Amino acid sequence: MTACRFLVLILLACVITLPEIAAAEAPESWHWPDGQVLPHLPAPADSLDAMPIQSLTRDEQLAFVALQGHVNKTRPRIWLINRRSEEGADTWQKTLGLQIGTTYDYHNKYDLIAKYAGEIKGVVLYDPSANEHLCNLAATVAGLRGALPVTPTIREHLLAQQIDLPVLEDLTSLELPTATDVYEHLYANYWSECEKRFLISARPGRGGDYHHTRDMATACGAAMVWLDCREPAERELFGKFLADMPAGNAVVLGWYTTERSGVTTATHYGIGTMPADHFMNSTVFSGGDHTIHHPEVPPTPELQNKLYVAMLLSDGDNIQYTQHALRRIWDRSADARGDMPISWTISPGLVDIAPSIMNYYYQSATPNDCFISGPSGMGYTMPVNTLEEPGAALGSTIDDPQRWAAYTGLTSRYLQRAGLRVVTIWDNLTPMQRQVYEQQCPTLLGVTVQNFKDDPTVASSLEGDRLCFERLQIPYAGSRDQLRRSLERQLATGIDTQPRFAAYQADIWSELQPERLLEIMREIEEEHPEIEFVRADHYFRLRNQDLKQNY
Repeated sequence: MTACRFLVLILLACVITLPEIAAAEAPESWHWPDGQVLPHLPAPADSLDAMPIQSLTRDEQLAFVALQGHVNKTRPRIWLINRRSEEGADTWQKTLGLQIGTTYDYHNKYDLIAKYAGEIKGVVLYDPSANEHLCNLAATVAGLRGALPVTPTIREHLLAQQIDLPVLEDLTSLELPTATDVYEHLYANYWSECEKRFLISARPGRGGDYHHTRDMATACGAAMVWLDCREPAERELFGKFLADMPAGNAVVLGWYTTERSGVTTATHYGIGTMPADHFMNSTVFSGGDHTIHHPEVPPTPELQNKLYVAMLLSDGDNIQYTQHALRRIWDRSADARGDMPISWTISPGLVDIAPSIMNYYYQSATPNDCFISGPSGMGYTMPVNTLEEPGAALGSTIDDPQRWAAYTGLTSRYLQRAGLRVVTIWDNLTPMQRQVYEQQCPTLLGVTVQNFKDDPTVASSLEGDRLCFERLQIPYAGSRDQLRRSLERQLATGIDTQPRFAAYQADIWSELQPERLLEIMREIEEEHPEIEFVRADHYFRLRNQDLKQNY
């Protein structure tokens, strides 16, 4: 082990054993200025009440997460526990230094509602047996009314516990048999009251999303919908909601029936998506200090006649991935990280919804860990779709320069706050989209562009004589052999006269886990001294330097 490597490991060990990562100073009240997509909440209370979601039925989850949203808006005091979280049920609680006072369970769960009943104005009644989508309608109305969405059965349980909250609205008599009927009713009767800077796309029904970022929607009075963008009528209705949201100051939280049908629909309106259908406790993570502690960038290596390779890892645009899977992968690979440069995708939106999560990765990173924005900036967008699927046609999804400028302007603000200088784009960009990206994002060093199915229409380009859009050699490398074959082809062409560059993205869900990826990179670099793996920011600094010298 080299002395440098030994020092890195010592520093890393010192960083990740810190008991807390949030700064002591924090906002004392709700903070949500214009130009900020999501609110900043006050610092969590000294002691939080906890409730395992496994102690709740699906309908109870809807009610208790609404309780969490209403209560935490004033000051975060309720923490939901998922005992099956892959990073560990108490991992983030310990990292953030949160103290748990009382943990309620199946036997005394309604005592938690009783404790905070004075902060709740009433209930909104609904009957999910009539239509599962009514839970989204009820949850939206409850957020607007300061109430809890409850079924008649939950209402009976409340009364049995002497919790007599008044019925503010009764939705049980509504005859709305389809999803379209429910959300047309929501649009006509409640949408005008809803917060427009974000909405939640949350699936109801068995296995649906009943407890994730709904707490934030309740706290803010945002709408909760679930429309299938593969169906023309539902896609058109979803578009009505999106058209009323301000491009450049709005985002969708949650997920869709299918990835491409939903993401392309939102992209058309200049609105990104933060995949969040498994993200928990947003009203706690968004509380406290929002200062982002950017890691120091090491010096860029000297440009030589080498093959420079940037290795990117997916899927950091998913904020639930950064909360769950990435935490497990990151901690497990702590002994390996630092050997070779890896560029990790991450969501710029974490600066609002979970700055402590972003700071954890930043503060425990080695100099060889580089962070870049996932697709395609502030929220997942797909400006050009190259894979045809139901509800997602091939080609450009957004041709309105104003909407695209609004989205890229928002992206620029969040990239600067997050300290990110590189973005990866799915799937491609038109000349207009590239030009606007260059104009709106002056601090960007470079952009990688996906290359699904080795599509020849996906090409590299230089915009404004400064911003390089680099076509990935492999957009989603999934095996050692695939990666090695491509790198060896690059090496076979020779690099005697000038530097050459190749960027790759590895699929985090494949065999190319960080330890395996680092092993391959180390092996190739030892075999071929003419290749050098570099951080993504160094890659584009070297790329731009080469372009200025040779073109």
